[in-house]
Amino acid sequence: MNKTQLSLLIIGLLLLGFYLRQTFFTPADDPREINVDSFIDHAQYLTTQSEVIAPLVCAKLAIDMGFTIDQNQVNQVLRQTLKAYDDDKDAALYLFIYVKGYAFGLAHGIEDKPGAYFHLGCDQNHPEVEMPPEQTQI
Repeated sequence: MNKTQLSLLIIGLLLLGFYLRQTFFTPADDPREINVDSFIDHAQYLTTQSEVIAPLVCAKLAIDMGFTIDQNQVNQVLRQTLKAYDDDKDAALYLFIYVKGYAFGLAHGIEDKPGAYFHLGCDQNHPEVEMPPEQTQI
């Protein structure tokens, strides 16, 4: 399966999950319409904020290089940042999914992962990444 097919599969599963959640798990009398314009504005803003994107890119680079990371800490920091966007309609959750996917996609596309990892200062700025003892810095 190539990258395009995998991407389409993931997008389809996300849309199916969203539809099923809205259909079966949301009470009929609860209007849970997503404000798409607000979501797009917030998502676009968040993807330009290095304090939001950098830890996620570093985490993905670390994962790809075989480092051990504290994924719960990374998620908790991102959730705390996105708490300001919570509107009781799961906006923060959708932003979390989008921003994390965006950052992981950016990191996935980087060919020189060790070079980018050290160039971005991930080893110094993100202590949630633990280098294995046999790994040496370049």
